[in-house]
Amino acid sequence: MKMRLHHVNVVSDDMEELNGFYKDVLGLDQIPMIIEDVQGRTAVEGESEEDAQRRSNAAMFNPSNAAFFDVSGKDELQIHIGRRQAYLAHRLGHTVNPVLKGHFAFRTDDLDAVRKALNEAGIPFSDYGEWVVKGWDQIFLTDPAGNVVEIQQVLTD
Repeated sequence: MKMRLHHVNVVSDDMEELNGFYKDVLGLDQIPMIIEDVQGRTAVEGESEEDAQRRSNAAMFNPSNAAFFDVSGKDELQIHIGRRQAYLAHRLGHTVNPVLKGHFAFRTDDLDAVRKALNEAGIPFSDYGEWVVKGWDQIFLTDPAGNVVEIQQVLTD
């Protein structure tokens, strides 16, 4: 269950100001958001419930609500910025809200082992699954200090 830091997510009520800071002041390169793959699609006959839900979730994270920036020069470490959404977790039936105060994220090669370790330790987490970002299986939890932590794994076909 190897883990490495993948991104830090910061949130604000003023996306224009936040985006300008990271893009214009710090000069970070903005990278495409994977969620763009599912945005704007219209429902098609036979579409799975998961794809329909992902499309609905992606609408909450359009470019006016989120942006990704490369901070490593290799797209291996990122800053994600987003508009604060106070009731997101409740609307999605979860207890941990990753976009209320922001979070940091680890990428792992074995998310099932992480789930097992958390369960064995009695640490609650919200299992968002393949939520907004196509191809990322994500869980969110809080550390003992109350910081929100994401742990994700890239799904392979």
